[in-house]
Amino acid sequence: MTALLEVTGLRKSFGGRRGLVGTRKAAAPAVHDVAFTIEAGRSLALVGESGAGKSTVGRLVLRLIEPDAGTIRFDGVDVRALGSRELRGLRRRMQMIFQDPFSALDPRMSIAEAVAEPLAIHQRLGRADRDRRAAALLDRVGIGGRYLERFPAELSGGQLQRVAIARALTVEPALIVCDEPVAALDVSVQAQVLNLMQELQDELGLSYLFITHDLALVEVIADRVAVMSAGTIVEEGPVNDVFANPRQEYTRQLLSAIPIPVPRSSRISTA
Repeated sequence: MTALLEVTGLRKSFGGRRGLVGTRKAAAPAVHDVAFTIEAGRSLALVGESGAGKSTVGRLVLRLIEPDAGTIRFDGVDVRALGSRELRGLRRRMQMIFQDPFSALDPRMSIAEAVAEPLAIHQRLGRADRDRRAAALLDRVGIGGRYLERFPAELSGGQLQRVAIARALTVEPALIVCDEPVAALDVSVQAQVLNLMQELQDELGLSYLFITHDLALVEVIADRVAVMSAGTIVEEGPVNDVFANPRQEYTRQLLSAIPIPVPRSSRISTA
């Protein structure tokens, strides 16, 4: 398989600024020496407890925050070496879906406008072409035409996350960073959204960096899993291998907290 994303030696610390009385606060390491690879058309689940550094890694990969050190190569391109204009062009191929779909969408924009906006920014399509493309994508993710002129406050959490997925797909990305994308949803809605993401991956050849604290989702969505603790990856490998024979005590503790295993065969058939 071809490596789409290669991360090595990734580091990030926060703090280190002077306090009110002139004392200097030590920088707190959030991510240190993180390394992983995601192959084209595959998914890596990045798991760990809250505060482990998972979301920070996702934002570092997209350079939404700047790394202190490390290498990020996307499809052979050194992401850290890019200027702002080059990075903007690359971000057409690297998108992100956030945990809270309510805050991820502009409440003043209709659903159609929210999905069409990236087309105006990145592809400079005319209004009619943007509207047609947005409507087609929303239909593909299960949001019918009757919702196009509605606003985010009028939709459920599951519907809004489908809108967020459609918005991410507008620029035809190769990689989507998914930061706890179903954590705010009911269990039945989680299954529907995950199934949709699997279908889109199969159709479009997408790669996912799937960030989650819930190991029950990992077998459903990912090919490989990387376990994070205190800002570093402590264990990484194929999902089946790590789940069947975890090497680290921390991984065993996380696995023991899963109430009911979710086998791959449990994927539902409706989106």
